[in-house]
Amino acid sequence: METSSIILLLVSASISFALGRVIVHFRNVKRKRQSLERQAQEKQNCPPEPESKNKAKRKRQLQELNKAQRKKAPVAK
Repeated sequence: METSSIILLLVSASISFALGRVIVHFRNVKRKRQSLERQAQEKQNCPPEPESKNKAKRKRQLQELNKAQRKKAPVAK
């Protein structure tokens, strides 16, 4: 093989490898984003915990519930 054909082979192989890695990277990023969105949706759709008999814990649960509701519905100015 000639030197120019070896160089061309190496360049094309390196471009092919790099392109493959870029595709895999973006696919993994997309999968991770979809996974996080799915987890957030599942967390949002899960039924609320039953009220605790502990007064302090019940108060915290109500505060968390109110905070989540305020995030969902933006307040009009």
